[in-house]
Amino acid sequence: MNLATHSFTAEASVPLGHSANGPLELDLPRLMSGRCLIQGSSGAGKSQTLRRIVEEAFDYLTTIIVDPEGEFGNLAEHIGATTVEARKIATDGLTATALRARQHRLPLHLDLTDLEPDQRITKSAAFFAGLLGAPREHWKNTVLVCIDEAHLLAPHLAASARDAETRRLGVATLTDMCARGRKRGIGTVIATQRLAKLASSVVSELHNHLIGLNIFDRDVVRAADLLGFGSEQANLLRQLPPGEFFAFGPALSSTPCLVKIDPTITPHIGRTPDLVSASDLSADESRALLNLEALRETGESRRGTEHALRGMRALDSFLLDPAAPTAVRILAALRPIAPNATTAGELSGHLALPRDDIDAGLDLLAMIGAADTMPRDDTRIARLAARLRLRVVDTPVVGLA
Repeated sequence: MNLATHSFTAEASVPLGHSANGPLELDLPRLMSGRCLIQGSSGAGKSQTLRRIVEEAFDYLTTIIVDPEGEFGNLAEHIGATTVEARKIATDGLTATALRARQHRLPLHLDLTDLEPDQRITKSAAFFAGLLGAPREHWKNTVLVCIDEAHLLAPHLAASARDAETRRLGVATLTDMCARGRKRGIGTVIATQRLAKLASSVVSELHNHLIGLNIFDRDVVRAADLLGFGSEQANLLRQLPPGEFFAFGPALSSTPCLVKIDPTITPHIGRTPDLVSASDLSADESRALLNLEALRETGESRRGTEHALRGMRALDSFLLDPAAPTAVRILAALRPIAPNATTAGELSGHLALPRDDIDAGLDLLAMIGAADTMPRDDTRIARLAARLRLRVVDTPVVGLA
């Protein structure tokens, strides 16, 4: 269907699944007004349900898929959405991308993979701010924002005190988009595994619910409360098979009804792999493939035991080593990309130093426990040692520039 000419009518409904009373449809205008929550434990079929909604709705309005785990690339191709890899775009660039998508009615697939948790939140928040900040003349360009694993973008609790400010940004932005999106032509569908992990302020803005299998007590209690279930009905949530959900809300059903979601056109990329047994190899064959001898501790190499010294003697030994200047430069290069790793070859090109010098510097850093690395070979990799990674609080990039 031609997106440029298709009209979004007040009666637009799309097929979602089947209940005991017959087909169940999703009312798109009411979805835009009331948003939607899809919730179920791992394996319940929530991502498949989100996929079904996108496949049916994209003919009626611009669709944007927010994909923290990189599982919707084939769906993006199916609906003609442009994939935007967030790790390659500056934060303010994502805000501009969202503004342009609203202006020109462009379907997008925002891929958030390979980002650290704090970067995932700040970059998605910048993108949502752009959607919400579109000028009034573009509000008529309706957009449906479908977000998978939303608890990663608006967590109920911060992992640490350092993460608290980032969490507040993510929660505030997503809550704001849900609360103020209706008048600005933004509808939101949010999928999550754990209600207990998704910020309650976000959940409170979602008036339509598709609730699937739940395992954990806290999730069962919250899900039952959303559906108006008593304790006996709540136990039904522990018994639901994959693909079955209780549907409730203005865009779905006036009373909770059990629905089996219809199949999708595109297969779900993130499904659990089929079981595959271990290889049938002898112990000697396994050791040969692992090549464990080549992976021994580098502290056993050419400098012997002199760097096993502690305190000031270890520092003196490091400073007097001919490889110390190179080692310091390597540390400076590894710090901005922590906790990620790079290769010795990339370090050589980045620092414009011979590969032998890089190897000598890495050997020295390994001996004093400042870097995790491998013995010298063509595939040698390195990163900051764990004790140093814990002291690094900024992770602006994931690879050497």
